[in-house]
Amino acid sequence: LQWNERQERLVDALLTLASTERGLERSEPFDLAGLARNAIRDHQQDAGRRALRLDTALAEAPATGDPALAESLIANLVGNAIRHNRDGGDVAITTAVTDGKAVLTVSNTGPVIPADDVDRLFQPFQRLGPQRLRRADGHGLGLAIVSAIAGIGGAVITASARPEGGLHVAVSFPRRS
Repeated sequence: LQWNERQERLVDALLTLASTERGLERSEPFDLAGLARNAIRDHQQDAGRRALRLDTALAEAPATGDPALAESLIANLVGNAIRHNRDGGDVAITTAVTDGKAVLTVSNTGPVIPADDVDRLFQPFQRLGPQRLRRADGHGLGLAIVSAIAGIGGAVITASARPEGGLHVAVSFPRRS
């Protein structure tokens, strides 16, 4: 059963990645905070199994784009932050309006990532080192999907390795008018 579930997730991830090549099919208003709450709820059990602490500060952050794709982007970021974390670590998720943009940030306390390798993580099928390979529940597509969705939706990603370990990702979405 686990193998089937992993294969289903892989197919879903590949279909999402392929669908981003068609471009943005619809654009409508949404709130990042609501989508983030859904992603957190959906990943709560995974975080609990790993004894991860989820810190959230979800302020209203109105944006424009395809809400289904934005939801997929957020779910992939939250899932990645949980999956590539140390047991008992932290995940911080915030939404806010900053400099006129709706911004989502997701940070975790995972393994140390060399700064030069951060951009590579956003390419398909990329994973770093044995600490990121030890988990069998990913295929190296989550951050590639995040990058593809951001690109078609006019969102801007900034990512940096945290010196103490883990990754900090901020995504700035176009604001709704």
